[in-house]
Amino acid sequence: MTAEDVTALASAGALLVISATAIAAFIQLRHMGTSNQLMVLNGFREAFESPTMATARNALPEVLERLSDPESRRELMVTTNPQWVRPVLPLMRLLETLGTYANRNIVSKDLVCDMWAPVVVAIWNGCAPLIAVMRRRAGPTLFENWEMLAVLSRRWLDEGREAYPKHLPRMDLCDPWAAEDGISAEADASQISHQR
Repeated sequence: MTAEDVTALASAGALLVISATAIAAFIQLRHMGTSNQLMVLNGFREAFESPTMATARNALPEVLERLSDPESRRELMVTTNPQWVRPVLPLMRLLETLGTYANRNIVSKDLVCDMWAPVVVAIWNGCAPLIAVMRRRAGPTLFENWEMLAVLSRRWLDEGREAYPKHLPRMDLCDPWAAEDGISAEADASQISHQR
């Protein structure tokens, strides 16, 4: 074996090691990205289930009722966070943050919609009158990431998208109260699949 052969083998070996290292790094980065998404979504879930957010969700009807008062709407023209609005702001900011994460691809939009679409849309719909009045002063960028996520979530729900694999059979479910409640088992299953 000549010196050139040894050099060629060493170069080929180095190329192989570098290629293997690059592949391992790519795989590790992909796992880290998945891990980061899990951390973000678990953090969101924990925050959403916190007492602060429960208080915010419970305060929403009272805040919306207050919007029927012209003086309250005028107050929102002066400041976007008067005292009577403050109980719901943490919830609105939390959903804006989730929308930002999805918009910036920190978490997958598809994954967020799969997990949170009904919640995102329901709370957006509940807060929409408040946001509309707040935007009179703050402009259209107020809560725009949450709005984007609500649009994607509504589309997800309207398309009837399901996470369940199409090739996998479903478990047999028996609704023991269907007849008592005046619902046929087939109609009940159909309604549930359309509500997703």
